[in-house]
Amino acid sequence: MKRFLLIAAVAALCCLCTEVKAASMFGKVVDVSSGDVITIFNLNRPVRVKIIGIDAPELDQAFGEVAKKHLSFLVHEKSVVVEYSGIAADRSVAGRVLLNDADIGAQMIRDGVAWFDPNNLSRLSATDREVYQQSEQAARSERRGLWQAENPTAPWEFVKARVFRANTSASLNGGASARKTGGDRRYAELTNLNLMSRGTPASPMVSTNEKDFAWAKSIPTKSAWQQFRPAGEDFTALVPENGQEVTKQVPLGGEMVDVTVYLARDGWSTYYVQWLKAATSGESDRAALGDAVMGFSMGLREGLSAYGNTSCGPKNEKYISVDGHAGVEFDLVSCLLQGRARIVTKTVNGLRQMYVLAALYVNEDENVPRFLNSLTVDPTPKSKPRTR
Repeated sequence: MKRFLLIAAVAALCCLCTEVKAASMFGKVVDVSSGDVITIFNLNRPVRVKIIGIDAPELDQAFGEVAKKHLSFLVHEKSVVVEYSGIAADRSVAGRVLLNDADIGAQMIRDGVAWFDPNNLSRLSATDREVYQQSEQAARSERRGLWQAENPTAPWEFVKARVFRANTSASLNGGASARKTGGDRRYAELTNLNLMSRGTPASPMVSTNEKDFAWAKSIPTKSAWQQFRPAGEDFTALVPENGQEVTKQVPLGGEMVDVTVYLARDGWSTYYVQWLKAATSGESDRAALGDAVMGFSMGLREGLSAYGNTSCGPKNEKYISVDGHAGVEFDLVSCLLQGRARIVTKTVNGLRQMYVLAALYVNEDENVPRFLNSLTVDPTPKSKPRTR
């Protein structure tokens, strides 16, 4: 059970950078591995890139080789910009690829050689998502490329069926487990740790954070609770005492923004509070909440992936209001731990204020709703804020 405390702490910390917008790198495309994976040469080393927002057919699937050749035609031996925002499942850099300001992902969808990928939506802006969706609709209606087939199989369904067949075969052959196939290892991978060492914020890997959360491995005890109000901030929340506070600067909307997390535990439960203020790009509160829910879930999945859990996500979303701020509350399902979360936001004087409260637990108790309902936002901070 102690392991769950560390999992909760690490997974929650991975959400610290869920609001990160893409940084960029520039390089010449030296290899095209498939219809959605390329390798660029950047800073005297190859960097493998998974194009976000699209999912091309697998190489052993119909139109797989066509998609690869089309992408190669578009970008091979050409210099591109990669706007990256994290690490893909195969540990390549995940980002948009631009050639002379043209979005290659959108072009692949429009040309009928890739699907609009429903995963990692938080890494695309609302405008980009709309462009990608419209591009797929146009390709479908014009029966371009793979849409010439009556009912083309989406790549994620193709992979799911392949895994099912492999598992069934292994079971029939004495229960031998199917092995995961690794990615293309011809090129050195640019991992989260590499990105952090270059001064670029990225969701931290487990190995970089376990030492910071030794407290999560100790024998759990019941904690006293307090009204938590960070100095200079305009909100309060009821939290367990003696937690850990971590602040990182992340690029958001073209500027560096402080994002802070307070992590604490009470018995077998871990409680998480995150807050930030950043310039708004004119998005609605509802759109910001949608992006935040997806981003938060992405951070949790990244934190839990080291423990083999990649399906953790939101369910039962309910929109609420807290002191004039728009909010959403949801359950976390398919996780190693149960969880509930609440995200609240509002634009005040041109700044997007956002607060995230989440609880991860083995068994929910009365403190979970008490914690989530405790958030209050006061636009006029007190002169002497009470801190932990």
